[in-house]
Amino acid sequence: TDTARKFWRRRLFRVFPNHLVAYVFTVVLMLAAGSAFDASGMVAQLFLLQAWVPDPLFIDTGNTVTWSLGADVAFYALFPLLLAAVQKIRPSRLWYWAGALVLVVIALPTLALTVLPDSPAMSVGGVSRSQYWFTYFFPLSRAVECVIGMVFARIVLSGRWIRLPVTAAAALVVVGYVTAQQLPFLYRLSAVPVVPLALLTASLAVADAEGRGTFLGGRRMVWLGELSFAFYLVHQPILAYGHVLISPRDAGGEVVPRTWDAPAGITLIVVAFAVSMALAWLMHNGVEKPAMRRWSRPRRRAAPPGPAGAAAA
Repeated sequence: TDTARKFWRRRLFRVFPNHLVAYVFTVVLMLAAGSAFDASGMVAQLFLLQAWVPDPLFIDTGNTVTWSLGADVAFYALFPLLLAAVQKIRPSRLWYWAGALVLVVIALPTLALTVLPDSPAMSVGGVSRSQYWFTYFFPLSRAVECVIGMVFARIVLSGRWIRLPVTAAAALVVVGYVTAQQLPFLYRLSAVPVVPLALLTASLAVADAEGRGTFLGGRRMVWLGELSFAFYLVHQPILAYGHVLISPRDAGGEVVPRTWDAPAGITLIVVAFAVSMALAWLMHNGVEKPAMRRWSRPRRRAAPPGPAGAAAA
Protein backbone atom coordinates (compact mmCIF):
# COMPACT_ATOMS: atom_id res chain seq x y z
CA THR A 1 0.00 0.00 0.00
CA ASP A 2 3.05 2.29 0.04
CA THR A 3 3.78 4.84 -2.66
CA ALA A 4 6.94 6.51 -3.92
CA ARG A 5 5.69 9.86 -2.68
CA LYS A 6 5.06 8.56 0.84
CA PHE A 7 8.46 6.85 0.87
CA TRP A 8 10.28 9.99 -0.25
CA ARG A 9 8.44 12.06 2.34
CA ARG A 10 9.49 9.71 5.16
CA ARG A 11 13.09 9.71 3.99
CA LEU A 12 13.14 13.50 3.66
CA PHE A 13 12.01 14.09 7.24
CA ARG A 14 14.16 11.25 8.55
CA VAL A 15 17.34 12.72 7.05
CA PHE A 16 17.23 16.48 6.77
CA PRO A 17 16.11 17.77 10.21
CA ASN A 18 19.00 15.95 11.91
CA HIS A 19 21.38 16.88 9.12
CA LEU A 20 20.53 20.59 9.30
CA VAL A 21 20.95 20.70 13.08
CA ALA A 22 24.27 18.88 12.83
CA TYR A 23 25.34 21.22 10.02
CA VAL A 24 24.71 24.32 12.16
CA PHE A 25 26.46 22.62 15.08
CA THR A 26 29.49 21.92 12.88
CA VAL A 27 29.67 25.49 11.59
CA VAL A 28 29.54 26.84 15.15
CA LEU A 29 32.35 24.51 16.22
CA MET A 30 34.45 25.47 13.20
CA LEU A 31 34.02 29.18 13.86
CA ALA A 32 34.80 28.75 17.56
CA ALA A 33 37.90 26.72 16.72
CA GLY A 34 39.02 29.23 14.09
CA SER A 35 39.16 26.48 11.45
CA ALA A 36 39.30 27.39 7.79
CA PHE A 37 36.76 25.81 5.45
CA ASP A 38 35.92 25.67 1.77
CA ALA A 39 32.80 27.77 1.15
CA SER A 40 31.71 25.90 -1.98
CA GLY A 41 32.22 22.59 -0.21
CA MET A 42 30.10 23.73 2.72
CA VAL A 43 27.28 24.88 0.43
CA ALA A 44 27.32 21.53 -1.37
CA GLN A 45 27.38 19.78 2.00
CA LEU A 46 24.30 21.68 3.13
CA PHE A 47 22.33 20.16 0.26
CA LEU A 48 24.15 16.79 0.49
CA LEU A 49 25.59 17.13 -3.00
CA GLN A 50 29.29 16.99 -2.12
CA ALA A 51 29.82 13.36 -3.14
CA TRP A 52 28.91 14.19 -6.75
CA VAL A 53 32.01 16.38 -7.17
CA PRO A 54 34.83 14.16 -8.55
CA ASP A 55 37.45 15.17 -6.00
CA PRO A 56 37.74 13.67 -2.48
CA LEU A 57 39.37 16.88 -1.23
CA PHE A 58 36.13 18.74 -1.98
CA ILE A 59 34.46 16.54 0.65
CA ASP A 60 37.17 17.18 3.25
CA THR A 61 35.56 20.11 5.01
CA GLY A 62 32.96 20.58 7.72
CA ASN A 63 31.11 17.44 8.73
CA THR A 64 33.01 15.24 6.30
CA VAL A 65 31.15 12.00 7.02
CA THR A 66 27.94 13.36 5.48
CA TRP A 67 29.19 12.45 2.00
CA SER A 68 27.71 9.00 2.68
CA LEU A 69 24.38 10.56 3.62
CA GLY A 70 24.43 12.24 0.20
CA ALA A 71 24.95 8.80 -1.35
CA ASP A 72 22.00 7.52 0.69
CA VAL A 73 19.79 10.34 -0.55
CA ALA A 74 20.69 9.51 -4.15
CA PHE A 75 19.74 5.89 -3.54
CA TYR A 76 16.47 6.91 -1.89
CA ALA A 77 15.62 8.97 -4.97
CA LEU A 78 16.15 5.93 -7.18
CA PHE A 79 14.64 3.37 -4.81
CA PRO A 80 11.07 3.20 -6.20
CA LEU A 81 12.41 2.55 -9.70
CA LEU A 82 14.97 0.03 -8.45
CA LEU A 83 12.34 -1.72 -6.33
CA ALA A 84 10.09 -2.20 -9.36
CA ALA A 85 13.02 -3.77 -11.22
CA VAL A 86 14.12 -5.99 -8.34
CA GLN A 87 10.55 -7.19 -7.76
CA LYS A 88 10.45 -8.49 -11.34
CA ILE A 89 13.35 -10.90 -10.78
CA ARG A 90 12.13 -14.48 -10.64
CA PRO A 91 12.97 -16.12 -7.29
CA SER A 92 14.98 -18.82 -9.04
CA ARG A 93 17.22 -16.11 -10.51
CA LEU A 94 17.86 -14.03 -7.40
CA TRP A 95 21.21 -15.60 -6.51
CA TYR A 96 22.42 -15.14 -10.10
CA TRP A 97 21.54 -11.46 -9.91
CA ALA A 98 23.27 -11.13 -6.56
CA GLY A 99 26.42 -12.64 -8.08
CA ALA A 100 26.23 -10.36 -11.12
CA LEU A 101 25.92 -7.26 -8.92
CA VAL A 102 28.88 -8.38 -6.81
CA LEU A 103 30.90 -8.63 -10.03
CA VAL A 104 29.90 -5.03 -10.81
CA VAL A 105 31.24 -3.90 -7.41
CA ILE A 106 34.49 -5.79 -8.09
CA ALA A 107 34.71 -4.26 -11.56
CA LEU A 108 34.38 -0.65 -10.36
CA PRO A 109 37.98 -0.30 -9.04
CA THR A 110 39.25 -2.07 -12.16
CA LEU A 111 37.35 0.39 -14.32
CA ALA A 112 38.65 3.33 -12.27
CA LEU A 113 42.27 2.17 -12.57
CA THR A 114 41.90 1.52 -16.30
CA VAL A 115 39.94 4.53 -17.50
CA LEU A 116 40.56 7.40 -15.09
CA PRO A 117 43.80 9.43 -14.98
CA ASP A 118 46.60 8.54 -12.56
CA SER A 119 46.99 12.12 -11.33
CA PRO A 120 46.67 14.18 -9.26
CA ALA A 121 47.60 11.56 -6.72
CA MET A 122 46.09 10.97 -3.29
CA SER A 123 48.39 10.95 -0.26
CA VAL A 124 47.21 7.40 0.56
CA GLY A 125 46.63 4.28 -1.47
CA GLY A 126 48.83 5.11 -4.43
CA VAL A 127 45.80 6.11 -6.53
CA SER A 128 44.56 9.34 -8.06
CA ARG A 129 41.81 11.52 -6.65
CA SER A 130 39.40 10.65 -9.44
CA GLN A 131 40.06 6.89 -9.06
CA TYR A 132 39.45 7.07 -5.33
CA TRP A 133 36.35 9.23 -5.74
CA PHE A 134 34.77 6.99 -8.39
CA THR A 135 35.29 3.82 -6.36
CA TYR A 136 34.49 5.09 -2.88
CA PHE A 137 32.45 8.31 -2.94
CA PHE A 138 30.49 8.42 -6.22
CA PRO A 139 26.84 7.88 -5.22
CA LEU A 140 25.97 5.69 -8.21
CA SER A 141 28.92 3.41 -7.51
CA ARG A 142 27.82 2.93 -3.91
CA ALA A 143 24.19 2.46 -4.98
CA VAL A 144 25.17 -0.90 -6.47
CA GLU A 145 25.81 -2.18 -2.93
CA CYS A 146 22.37 -0.92 -1.90
CA VAL A 147 20.79 -2.91 -4.74
CA ILE A 148 22.68 -5.99 -3.55
CA GLY A 149 20.98 -5.46 -0.19
CA MET A 150 17.60 -5.30 -1.94
CA VAL A 151 18.29 -8.57 -3.78
CA PHE A 152 19.38 -10.28 -0.56
CA ALA A 153 16.19 -9.05 1.11
CA ARG A 154 14.19 -10.71 -1.65
CA ILE A 155 16.27 -13.88 -1.28
CA VAL A 156 15.30 -14.02 2.39
CA LEU A 157 11.63 -13.15 1.79
CA SER A 158 11.27 -15.68 -1.01
CA GLY A 159 12.66 -18.53 1.10
CA ARG A 160 15.83 -18.91 -0.98
CA TRP A 161 18.23 -18.25 1.90
CA ILE A 162 21.08 -20.76 2.33
CA ARG A 163 20.69 -21.06 6.11
CA LEU A 164 24.18 -19.71 6.79
CA PRO A 165 24.64 -19.46 10.60
CA VAL A 166 25.44 -16.05 12.05
CA THR A 167 28.74 -17.28 13.51
CA ALA A 168 29.88 -18.61 10.13
CA ALA A 169 28.90 -15.36 8.40
CA ALA A 170 30.77 -13.34 11.04
CA ALA A 171 33.84 -15.53 10.51
CA LEU A 172 33.62 -14.82 6.77
CA VAL A 173 33.64 -11.08 7.53
CA VAL A 174 36.88 -11.50 9.47
CA VAL A 175 38.41 -13.57 6.67
CA GLY A 176 37.25 -11.01 4.11
CA TYR A 177 38.75 -8.15 6.09
CA VAL A 178 42.12 -9.90 6.47
CA THR A 179 42.12 -10.87 2.79
CA ALA A 180 41.29 -7.33 1.70
CA GLN A 181 44.37 -5.97 3.46
CA GLN A 182 46.56 -7.99 1.10
CA LEU A 183 45.03 -6.47 -2.03
CA PRO A 184 45.52 -3.13 -3.83
CA PHE A 185 43.97 -0.17 -2.04
CA LEU A 186 40.81 0.32 -4.12
CA TYR A 187 39.83 -3.35 -3.84
CA ARG A 188 39.94 -3.17 -0.05
CA LEU A 189 37.15 -0.63 0.13
CA SER A 190 34.12 -2.60 -1.11
CA ALA A 191 35.07 -5.26 -3.64
CA VAL A 192 36.12 -7.88 -1.09
CA PRO A 193 34.02 -6.99 2.00
CA VAL A 194 30.71 -6.70 0.11
CA VAL A 195 29.98 -10.45 -0.04
CA PRO A 196 30.66 -11.41 3.60
CA LEU A 197 28.87 -8.29 4.88
CA ALA A 198 25.81 -9.03 2.75
CA LEU A 199 25.78 -12.61 4.02
CA LEU A 200 26.12 -11.48 7.63
CA THR A 201 23.30 -8.95 7.28
CA ALA A 202 20.96 -11.59 5.85
CA SER A 203 21.97 -14.14 8.50
CA LEU A 204 21.18 -11.69 11.29
CA ALA A 205 17.87 -10.73 9.69
CA VAL A 206 16.80 -14.37 9.40
CA ALA A 207 17.83 -15.12 12.98
CA ASP A 208 15.71 -12.24 14.27
CA ALA A 209 12.76 -13.04 12.00
CA GLU A 210 12.72 -16.63 13.21
CA GLY A 211 12.87 -15.59 16.85
CA ARG A 212 16.30 -17.12 17.46
CA GLY A 213 17.62 -13.68 18.33
CA THR A 214 21.14 -12.30 18.42
CA PHE A 215 22.99 -9.99 20.76
CA LEU A 216 21.96 -7.15 18.44
CA GLY A 217 18.31 -7.72 19.33
CA GLY A 218 18.72 -6.87 23.01
CA ARG A 219 17.09 -3.75 24.42
CA ARG A 220 20.38 -1.95 24.94
CA MET A 221 21.64 -2.64 21.42
CA VAL A 222 18.32 -1.58 19.91
CA TRP A 223 18.53 1.66 21.89
CA LEU A 224 22.05 2.26 20.60
CA GLY A 225 20.80 1.54 17.10
CA GLU A 226 18.11 4.16 17.47
CA LEU A 227 20.76 6.72 18.43
CA SER A 228 23.19 5.65 15.72
CA PHE A 229 22.05 8.11 13.03
CA ALA A 230 22.37 11.11 15.33
CA PHE A 231 25.67 9.77 16.69
CA TYR A 232 27.02 9.43 13.15
CA LEU A 233 26.18 13.08 12.49
CA VAL A 234 27.77 14.59 15.61
CA HIS A 235 30.82 12.44 16.36
CA GLN A 236 33.08 13.66 13.57
CA PRO A 237 32.79 17.42 14.29
CA ILE A 238 33.53 16.73 17.96
CA LEU A 239 36.61 14.68 17.08
CA ALA A 240 37.78 17.16 14.43
CA TYR A 241 37.23 20.44 16.25
CA GLY A 242 36.58 19.65 19.91
CA HIS A 243 40.22 19.11 20.81
CA VAL A 244 41.09 22.41 19.09
CA LEU A 245 38.72 24.25 21.43
CA ILE A 246 40.52 22.95 24.52
CA SER A 247 44.03 23.42 23.14
CA PRO A 248 46.20 26.26 24.47
CA ARG A 249 46.65 29.36 22.33
CA ASP A 250 49.44 31.86 21.98
CA ALA A 251 49.18 35.63 22.44
CA GLY A 252 47.89 36.01 18.90
CA GLY A 253 45.10 33.52 19.46
CA GLU A 254 46.68 30.78 17.35
CA VAL A 255 46.44 27.19 18.54
CA VAL A 256 49.69 25.93 20.00
CA PRO A 257 50.52 22.50 18.50
CA ARG A 258 50.37 19.80 21.14
CA THR A 259 51.55 16.23 21.25
CA TRP A 260 49.04 14.00 23.01
CA ASP A 261 50.57 11.13 24.97
CA ALA A 262 48.70 7.81 25.20
CA PRO A 263 46.78 8.46 28.47
CA ALA A 264 45.73 11.94 27.38
CA GLY A 265 44.75 10.70 23.93
CA ILE A 266 42.66 7.86 25.33
CA THR A 267 40.99 10.23 27.79
CA LEU A 268 40.19 12.62 24.95
CA ILE A 269 38.59 9.81 22.92
CA VAL A 270 36.52 8.62 25.89
CA VAL A 271 35.28 12.15 26.60
CA ALA A 272 34.52 12.71 22.91
CA PHE A 273 32.52 9.48 22.85
CA ALA A 274 30.55 10.44 25.96
CA VAL A 275 29.79 13.93 24.61
CA SER A 276 28.79 12.46 21.23
CA MET A 277 26.43 9.99 22.90
CA ALA A 278 24.83 12.72 25.00
CA LEU A 279 24.31 14.96 21.97
CA ALA A 280 23.02 12.01 19.94
CA TRP A 281 20.41 11.31 22.63
CA LEU A 282 19.35 14.96 22.64
CA MET A 283 19.14 15.10 18.84
CA HIS A 284 17.26 11.81 18.57
CA ASN A 285 14.65 12.80 21.14
CA GLY A 286 14.56 16.54 20.48
CA VAL A 287 14.79 16.66 16.68
CA GLU A 288 14.54 13.29 14.96
CA LYS A 289 11.52 11.77 16.69
CA PRO A 290 9.44 14.99 16.82
CA ALA A 291 10.14 15.68 13.13
CA MET A 292 9.10 12.16 12.16
CA ARG A 293 5.93 12.34 14.26
CA ARG A 294 4.98 15.76 12.90
CA TRP A 295 5.89 15.61 9.21
CA SER A 296 6.78 12.11 8.01
CA ARG A 297 3.17 11.22 7.24
CA PRO A 298 0.34 13.41 5.91
CA ARG A 299 -2.08 14.52 8.56
CA ARG A 300 -5.47 12.88 8.36
CA ARG A 301 -8.13 15.35 7.36
CA ALA A 302 -10.94 15.93 9.81
CA ALA A 303 -14.25 14.29 8.87
CA PRO A 304 -16.73 16.73 7.31
CA PRO A 305 -19.76 17.80 9.37
CA GLY A 306 -23.06 16.07 8.88
CA PRO A 307 -24.28 12.47 8.96
CA ALA A 308 -21.40 11.10 6.87
CA GLY A 309 -18.86 12.77 9.11
CA ALA A 310 -20.61 11.49 12.23
CA ALA A 311 -20.61 7.98 10.79
CA ALA A 312 -16.90 8.24 9.96
CA ALA A 313 -16.18 9.50 13.50
